[in-house]
Amino acid sequence: MNKEVLIDIGLQLAHLRMYPLFDMCHYLLTAIHVRDDIQQYPTVTQNFIRRHPLSCWLSTMLLCFSGSILSNFLLGENLIKDFIHHQHLLLATICWYFVFYSPFDIINRLLRFIPIRIVIGVGKEIQRTKKIYDGVHSTLRLYPDAYLIVILIGAIKGCGGSIMSSIDRFIRGLWLPTQHEFLFPSFATKACFLSSIVFLLSHIELLKFEHELIYLCVASMFIYVRIITSFFKQYDPLLPFENLSCGLLFNSWTDLISDAYRRATVVSPVTTQQNSALPAATSSLSNTTTLMNAKKDGITNDGQIKGFDGKK
Repeated sequence: MNKEVLIDIGLQLAHLRMYPLFDMCHYLLTAIHVRDDIQQYPTVTQNFIRRHPLSCWLSTMLLCFSGSILSNFLLGENLIKDFIHHQHLLLATICWYFVFYSPFDIINRLLRFIPIRIVIGVGKEIQRTKKIYDGVHSTLRLYPDAYLIVILIGAIKGCGGSIMSSIDRFIRGLWLPTQHEFLFPSFATKACFLSSIVFLLSHIELLKFEHELIYLCVASMFIYVRIITSFFKQYDPLLPFENLSCGLLFNSWTDLISDAYRRATVVSPVTTQQNSALPAATSSLSNTTTLMNAKKDGITNDGQIKGFDGKK
């Protein structure tokens, strides 16, 4: 494909209007995620969705706007600044209601259909890329030399829901301190941080490529993984690189060597005892054979002497 065509596609992606279609994809998938999480980690209350709709709604809204809430908190701005425009909150509420309370659960069933879920997932990943890109460039205008803050805000814009999952469960009356994102980071979190770094390097011109082409590559990566995970639940293309880097940077290879040496030192005394027991057994066997031969020779000599005496 021609390079100019790819640059034009990246330019159109970067200037797409997110509201309302792409934001609706994000809200729908977030509501589905909350519903699946309620089923996976049930609370003490039976039929939680029907009995606690306020907690369910607040939990979903927290994840829908978690990126902006966290970034505003870290930048010292008003946490609810993005709720000035009520249409976003209204759209998220409508999506939440139809996912949880649609007649005959028809919306949830349709969203589980693989082709529809892929389309909605592609829309969410396009919106995620846009949020990371805007987060990096808006933070650069505030702190042009604070690269760590730029990377952090850009990544949080894209993966705020994963980071806020523990607080989200706490609102629903569930506390799981061993299941937060910092212990088990998902691919989305790791990819958001990598994408934020890539956008920063592109902005400071350490990556000598067109900005539109980089934007298209990042969006394509998110879309590709989203499509794969629609068929295979667990898919993380970064896992082999993590294992390799962990072995090289965090001394896993020294642990392997020490374990091998420890096993060798545990086995070697047994082997030494077996090897030392073998010559002892061989020597005792040879001594026994010599004594038996000596006795046999003595009896034969005595018999010969007696034979000679008899002849005399």
